Amino acid sequence: MSRVRIVTDSTIRFSNHKFLDRYPVTLAPITVHCGTAVVEDGPFIDLSDVHRLLENSQELPTAKAPSPEHMIRIYTQLQSETDQILSIHTSSGLNNIVANAHIARQQFLGRINIQVIDSQTASIGLGLIVQAASEAAARGEDLDALVRIVRGMIPRLYMIFFLDDLFYIVHNDLISRSQAILGNMLGIIPFLTMENGRMIPMEKVRSRSRAIEKLIEFVFEFSAVEHLAILQSSMLPTQESSSIMDRLRSFHPSTPITITSYGPALSTFIGLNSLGVAVLEAENNSL
Repeated sequence: MSRVRIVTDSTIRFSNHKFLDRYPVTLAPITVHCGTAVVEDGPFIDLSDVHRLLENSQELPTAKAPSPEHMIRIYTQLQSETDQILSIHTSSGLNNIVANAHIARQQFLGRINIQVIDSQTASIGLGLIVQAASEAAARGEDLDALVRIVRGMIPRLYMIFFLDDLFYIVHNDLISRSQAILGNMLGIIPFLTMENGRMIPMEKVRSRSRAIEKLIEFVFEFSAVEHLAILQSSMLPTQESSSIMDRLRSFHPSTPITITSYGPALSTFIGLNSLGVAVLEAENNSL
């Protein structure tokens, strides 16, 4: 057996909605817990469909990764198909699936070559990495080559969001509750970025129109881009996201641009009405 099998987690978003029809990727389930309600994230879950459930809860939602035992079951099921597994997951700064995958991996030492990689990103960022790895596997590349491809992409992925509710930053211990109350009263819109796999506060603005301009300015800093994505709280493009896409396309006319919904798990960090962009910088431009 030599063909590599790829495992990732259900928070992933793909630029091609038919991707899973063509490539055998296994999804480890990540669930979102909000009071007594439990929602399983998935690549085609539209956040707007569960918006009311999450919004009406008296508790802020939390995401839960599959246990090491669950990851062992996944790897065991794949053992009949392959002896090489590439397990690529949402950033360890957002949940503990990477740690649990490493624990599970120990049970297969000497039987299966399992490489666990922390993507240091999430959602569509994770999707772009998994898509590249899956396409390389389909071409017959071996596990070592896939690992090199993935590790080469991670430093080229950038992601920023702006939030409409500061309490999600409190929930993740980035600011105090009193700061959030005051900020919400003043209409402050904070930005978060993924840095070394963690959500880091950036600057703040005072209007949504200015926040959109900051997103566009962020993208315009890149001279060569392999892929762009706009992440919003609904799957279908809105007038706002379509307008942003048109402006981005004017600067990067040949770059693929995806508009997609981020999922319930990522919403536990950025809220239910955020807007963001992900940038995959062109490989030669990052050298």
